[in-house]
Amino acid sequence: RTKVGQVIGIDPQLETNMSELKDKLVRGAYLSSANQQGLLMGSGLAEMLKVDIGDSIVIYGQGYHGQIAAAQLPLVGIIKMPFPDLDNAVVYLPLQTAQDIFSAYNRITSLAIMIDNVRHQDQAHQALSAIVGSDYTIMTWQKMMPELVQSIELDNASGIIMLIILYIVIAFGVFGTVTMMTSERAREFGVLISVGMKRRRLTLVTTLETIVLSFLGAIAGGIVSIPLVAYFHRHPIPITGDAAKAFENVGVEPIFNFSTDPHIILNQALVVLIIALVSALYPYYFIYKLDPVKAIHG
Repeated sequence: RTKVGQVIGIDPQLETNMSELKDKLVRGAYLSSANQQGLLMGSGLAEMLKVDIGDSIVIYGQGYHGQIAAAQLPLVGIIKMPFPDLDNAVVYLPLQTAQDIFSAYNRITSLAIMIDNVRHQDQAHQALSAIVGSDYTIMTWQKMMPELVQSIELDNASGIIMLIILYIVIAFGVFGTVTMMTSERAREFGVLISVGMKRRRLTLVTTLETIVLSFLGAIAGGIVSIPLVAYFHRHPIPITGDAAKAFENVGVEPIFNFSTDPHIILNQALVVLIIALVSALYPYYFIYKLDPVKAIHG
């Protein structure tokens, strides 16, 4: 059996550090060194060729200078790639082995660089461009995959709409709680004002109560949600059916991944605090308009 495939030479350790390729291994062993005589193959391709661990695979193609490139290597591992098109075609070789087969000694076609923080991407791009000059082309992933960028922007727009709806629901919940707390304590407020407590101090107390309750709610929510977010960050939720195909068509792995970026958590806590502060305006208005006599008898 023969099949057109994509042969990629890699440094096994560096590749798994960046793309976690070793975690995609389903059978066999991972590549152990850059000059090992063996290969990894996508599970879809292995099924098409009806091969298994230990079978010999013949690679036949064109070398760097146009000559025939051919080699016979044992299949040491089978990996499961998230994209069917890639899983049905990909073959990974140790980098030095691939260079020998294709007569591309000391050459590579691309070098992928993973930065620790995506916010530093532009600075890293400028720094690398200054180092290598015009001899090499340095491209960000946005420039390489503009269609994916458009899909992300569309997804972000829909996400913002959903977030606004969620904030509105939270605001109604907080405002309803504050309104109920204030109305039920009208008699208490009337008594305090009657015995000489200033309305300004009373509104300060109710505002602090609202803020403290909001903080306690945010802390309780964090205690419950952070472990769940951390778990699903390590074990993303797979997407199936037509939705999965839509993700795959734009080159995105069909999973729901959770972010552990602390900025996201802090931003949501800040939004809840702002909602609480706005809700505290109602007790302020209620207390200043309150008639102590009617409240006490009422």
